[in-house]
Amino acid sequence: MAIIGFWSGSDKPTGQTLSAAALATYMAVEHNYRILLVDATFNDDTLGRCFWKMSDKLSTAQKLNKGKMDISSGAEGLVSAVASNKATPEIITNFTRVVFKNRLDVLTGLKTVIPEEFTKSLMLYKDLVKTADKYYDLVFVDLEKTLKKETTKVLLENSHVIVYTFSQNLKQANTYISDMANHSDILKADKVIPLLCNADEDSKYNVKNYARYIHERDLDQILHNTQFMEAACEAGITNIFLKTKLSSNSNDKNSLFVKSISEMAKSIDYRLEELKYKV
Repeated sequence: MAIIGFWSGSDKPTGQTLSAAALATYMAVEHNYRILLVDATFNDDTLGRCFWKMSDKLSTAQKLNKGKMDISSGAEGLVSAVASNKATPEIITNFTRVVFKNRLDVLTGLKTVIPEEFTKSLMLYKDLVKTADKYYDLVFVDLEKTLKKETTKVLLENSHVIVYTFSQNLKQANTYISDMANHSDILKADKVIPLLCNADEDSKYNVKNYARYIHERDLDQILHNTQFMEAACEAGITNIFLKTKLSSNSNDKNSLFVKSISEMAKSIDYRLEELKYKV
């Protein structure tokens, strides 16, 4: 049982959320794990859209409540249970949405658009994910980027493994180097797995060159895949993994994409074994 935090020191797009969704879905399909995927980001429904059609507008009730949500629903309901010391591993499933029964559940993000309300609720996620960790084999947490907020620091500190995401961008590579040097109290080397997301192998910032630049001998990557990117906007990423099979055909872009995710999944398993957090 382990908590896996997905995070980046850059506030620019890195492919973090889609990588978390892809890995959780793949590992739920291919491995005998029970996984909870948690959205801990502010005012961003990217994760939810990977699996379900999401409304682009606030409901009338939300407007009347200035962006607040009924505490009996979703993440708000679970936060309320945690605040009342009523959260148990079994109760958590009452507030999540099922992708694959007994394999993958998703806790969609807090719906408030009020920053202060979000931060107040997110402070309780430390206890929430710890409780979930007693019930699920893996808890994936999609975190807010940068270390500007104390809530992010707390959740990173409580992650057994941190997947640090970046894209093929020199500035993001430098941010990673700086973060690892200046925040070693949180980003401990034995906990962090760097991940190059949405990678184009034809770029001069390919995985080999990137690894050499950031001084990482074994750098993982998730390849760019157009079908996956489109599916992520249309609530269809589960179909990618249910229909695409690994093959030995090096020209099969879909298979190469899934294979890159498979290799990253192995890295997570290996790191957990090294840290003695066996699932």
